[in-house]
Amino acid sequence: MTRGTAGERVVLGDVARRAGVSVSTASRALAEDRRISAATRRAVREAATDLRYVPNATARSLRARRTRTLGLLLADLSDPVHGLVAAGFEEEAARSGYGVTFAAGQGDDARERRSLRLFAENAADGVAIASTLLDPTIARRLVPGGRVVIVQPDSPRLPRDRRTRVRGVIRTDDVAGMEAVAAHLVECGYRDVAYVGDGTRTSDVVRHRALERALKRGAPPLPVRWVPAPDAAWRAPEPVVAEIARSLPDVLVCFDDKLALSLLDALRARDLHVPDDVGVVGFDGIPFAEISNPRLTTVVTPAFEMGRRAAAILISAVQTGTMPEAETLPVALAVRESTRVRLAPAGEVAPGA
Repeated sequence: MTRGTAGERVVLGDVARRAGVSVSTASRALAEDRRISAATRRAVREAATDLRYVPNATARSLRARRTRTLGLLLADLSDPVHGLVAAGFEEEAARSGYGVTFAAGQGDDARERRSLRLFAENAADGVAIASTLLDPTIARRLVPGGRVVIVQPDSPRLPRDRRTRVRGVIRTDDVAGMEAVAAHLVECGYRDVAYVGDGTRTSDVVRHRALERALKRGAPPLPVRWVPAPDAAWRAPEPVVAEIARSLPDVLVCFDDKLALSLLDALRARDLHVPDDVGVVGFDGIPFAEISNPRLTTVVTPAFEMGRRAAAILISAVQTGTMPEAETLPVALAVRESTRVRLAPAGEVAPGA
């Protein structure tokens, strides 16, 4: 039976025989080794095409002791921010000739650990984990060689603040983001500020405390109310809005854009208008924030760039054996229609007057 027919795998030896060269020459020719003449390289490529030869990636990776694949563990594949992280990660990996295997932890510690074991069993060269609750020490223990990059850590074992400088960690400057929010609120004349979040995740606590500190340093110093909102409150925001409506603040600063956008709708359903009755601020800068009604004021984080940098430093770690220094990426406040300059109460001078 002729090689290449249905059910039989064409091997490199078949290509070499068709081209009339040795197996080693065929291998070098397919790798575009310039020591092989252009005519021979062309003949081998044509033979490979005719036979529909597909290189055995497994055998090649065993010889090289690398698979040229990376693992990316995300908290939630359906989350817009994580989708942007994944897109940036995959683009940079592809540019460097790496494939990517994705998994989602969904906030389940056992599922996250299982995903890391699967990455290890499939010999991923390195792994990045984004916004998961998994202890980074455990993650690095589960991945051979400890080649793990942490993106936006939410584990309480690795606080997200400016003082934490752990190798292989990429985060955004959430503190600077909330400082910009505080300055904007003061400039707008807001005085009764409420923070809406779950109060448990590290990223939530960092943003809440940063806002409190920034407003406390202002003139006049302003307190911040806390409105608890479970992690999945954006799916069913009515109970949170009911609590907000009982004592309506001037402005709501939300943990993220998903929560902020869901509150916009729930407030409208109660005939509360944004920004006339209450202002709303988000965090993340997801694409939907630009087209909401009203458009959402938010802190824009470079999610795509975070993913791209995560892949870049992970590939660097694979190639050099050294994990690069931690990186903190800047954020920017996008002021849109969900906040506005409020009229000053009697006896108080309006900002800018």
